[in-house]
Amino acid sequence: MNKTVNLIILPGMLLLLSLPGCKEQQTVPADSGVVEANQAYLNNFGAAPHETVGRAFARVGYLPLQNNPEQVRALPLFLFGEQDQLRQILDRLTSGTLFLPPETELYNPFPSDLKVTVTSPENETVTLALTTADPWPADDLRAAVTALTETAVQFPDITRVRISLNGELLPRMPEGGFMHSPRHLLEVGPPTLIMVVGMWDKGAEALDEILVEFDRPVTVNSFQLYDKAGKKVDGEYFTSAFNMAVVVHPQDPGRYRDGTVLRAEWDVVDTLGRSNKGTSSVPLRRVEH
Repeated sequence: MNKTVNLIILPGMLLLLSLPGCKEQQTVPADSGVVEANQAYLNNFGAAPHETVGRAFARVGYLPLQNNPEQVRALPLFLFGEQDQLRQILDRLTSGTLFLPPETELYNPFPSDLKVTVTSPENETVTLALTTADPWPADDLRAAVTALTETAVQFPDITRVRISLNGELLPRMPEGGFMHSPRHLLEVGPPTLIMVVGMWDKGAEALDEILVEFDRPVTVNSFQLYDKAGKKVDGEYFTSAFNMAVVVHPQDPGRYRDGTVLRAEWDVVDTLGRSNKGTSSVPLRRVEH
């Protein structure tokens, strides 16, 4: 069965840059694009990656911890539209399609049918109207309120967040709305491998490429990919747009199917110097263009 996954990097926006040691190098003018990072992104992930084509915006969204739902941690998100950025981010967070690493401490507290309407900020206050027909446990609702609030107040024109649920203001909301609370924010840890996906043209037998995705932009010090028998996946290795994935164009793409177990070995570091070395064996997930 084919799986549909909303990737943290967008497959249609991949810009491939050869890793050191590859035969082919792609040279792009340094001033041909830009990524604009806000302060929340800079605080959590450092300088934005250098984009090579067009204009993008580095922002963050917050999700709560499974073992302490009152605390939240940032995720990097990249947007391509300047308008309605809060709505874009909340759509990503609440849609249920944002993929999290299997061993993550974070979780999605939002009902599957949740709809969020965002008003234009007025007097530095934004109103989020939430609607859902699903039951919403109190602990998950509290966690969601913290995640929504901290996500919204990253924007300089928002300091207060008013939230309604199915037409009723939340009963314990402070007068004027929820505000930023530093005690709710946890520091971001080392980079993490998220998943290994294969990109197929719709209905095709052989894949086009393999993406090994990390949870943020990273510099790849070393990387290898092996099959279950320990044979290296030969081919061309690249980094993706925003430096969030290693992209492999295998020499024999027909060998790799949905569910094929691959072993990744990596040594990566993010912009703030947080490093991670690791090995992980994971099944390949099929994603169609």
